[in-house]
Amino acid sequence: MFHKLHLHLTVFCTMVTGGIFILLAAVCLFYAQKSIKGNDDSAFLRQLSAVLVQLQEQDAVSHQWLNQMQEQGQMTLFLYDNNAPLFYQDYHSSRESDALREEAVREAKNNHQMDIFHADVQQVISHVEFDFSSASREDYAASVGVVPRKGKHMGFVILYSLEKRQKEMNRLRFIVCLAGLAAIVMLFIFSWFFTKRMIVPLEHSRKRQVQFIASASHELRAPLSVVRAGLESLKKTDSLEEQAHFIAYMEEENSRMQNLVSDMLLLANADADHLPLHMENCQPEELLLNIYEKFESIARKKKISLSISLPEEIMPDCRCDREKILQVFSVLLDNALSYTPSGGKVCLSLSAEKNTLRFSFSDTGCGIPEKERERIFDRFYRSDDAHADKAHFGLGLCIAKEILEGHQGNIRVEESEMGGSCFIVELPLFI
Repeated sequence: MFHKLHLHLTVFCTMVTGGIFILLAAVCLFYAQKSIKGNDDSAFLRQLSAVLVQLQEQDAVSHQWLNQMQEQGQMTLFLYDNNAPLFYQDYHSSRESDALREEAVREAKNNHQMDIFHADVQQVISHVEFDFSSASREDYAASVGVVPRKGKHMGFVILYSLEKRQKEMNRLRFIVCLAGLAAIVMLFIFSWFFTKRMIVPLEHSRKRQVQFIASASHELRAPLSVVRAGLESLKKTDSLEEQAHFIAYMEEENSRMQNLVSDMLLLANADADHLPLHMENCQPEELLLNIYEKFESIARKKKISLSISLPEEIMPDCRCDREKILQVFSVLLDNALSYTPSGGKVCLSLSAEKNTLRFSFSDTGCGIPEKERERIFDRFYRSDDAHADKAHFGLGLCIAKEILEGHQGNIRVEESEMGGSCFIVELPLFI
C-alpha cells in the first residue's frame, strides 16, 4: 500500500512541479525569442537605412561598395537603374538568386502593392518591408522599393537572411528542452526521496497502530476468557462459596480490563494531541512526599527500604498537571517496588539544575540491559522477565513519556549507583 502511495505521490509531485517549471520555461523562451527577433529586426533596419542613404546620395553605385555591403551583413542586393539591372547584378547572378529575387518582387507586388517596375516616381523613397519564405523554405526579411535619383529612379530588392536568427532560436529551444528534461528527471529523483521521507512517519505510525491493536487484543483476550469461563462455571455450580470465588475472580479481571482501556484511551488522546492537562503551580517537594507516603506501606510489606532525599533549600514551584505527574511517579515507583527483591532499596530524590527540576527514582533491582533502555518506552513492551506479571500491561512507561512530553519534559533511564536502575524525570522550571 505504501509503495503505491510513494509512487503516486512521486509522480504527482513531479507532474505538478514539472508543469510549473515547463510553464515558466515556455514564458522565458517566448520572451527570449521575442528579444532575439527584435534585435535581429533592428539590425536589419539599421543596415537598410544605411543602404538607402547611400543609394540616394551617391551619383554612382560602385561595385566595391556593393561587395562591402553584402560581405559585412547578411544582405543580398538587387538594383535596377530605370528598370534595368546593374551590370554588377548580371555579373553575380545565379539561377537561385534570380528565383529568390523574383519571389520577393512577386510578394511585394501581390501582397504589399509595391511594383518597382511600374512605380510612380516621387521625391521621397518608397519602400515596404516584409518577411517571406522562399521555395526552398529559407526565411528572409525583405525590403522592396524605389529611390528617386535626379529625374530617374532606382528600384531595389534587399534580402536579409534569417538563417542565423533561426539557428539561434533552434539552439535556444534545444537548450531549454534539454534543461527541462534534465529538470524533470531531477525533480522525479528529488520527489522520490522527499516523498519517501514523508511516508516513513506514516508507515511507522501504521505499523505502531497495527502493533498496538494486536497487543491490546492480546491483553484483552486473557481477562475476557477468564470472565467467560467464570460465567460458565457459575451456571454449573450451586455452591455459594464457589460462586463468590468466581465472582471475585471476574471482578478482578474486570478491574484489569478497565485499567487497560483507560490507559489506551489516554494514549489515543495523546496521539490526537488531545491529552487534557490542568496546569497549576505545585511544590515539587510536596509531589515527591505525596507519592512517598502513598507507597510507604507497600514497600514495608515487601520488606523494601524506601527512602527520600530532598534539598535543604526550598525549591520554586513548577507549573504542571498535579494528578498526571503523580500518575507518572506512581508508575515509576510501582515498577521499582515490583522489580526490587525483598531486602532491597528504593530511593527518591529531588534536585534542580538551571531551569529544570530533576526527580530521580533509584532501586537495587535487576536493572535494565542497555539494549532495552530505549524500547522500554514502547507500547506494550515488557522484558522477558516481566511477561508473567499480570499487573503490568507494558503501557505505564509509555504513558509516563506521553504525559511528560505534554509538559515539555522528558524521561530517561540510567544505571543506578545502587546497582539497579535509575529513572530520571525532568520538568521545566518556570520562575
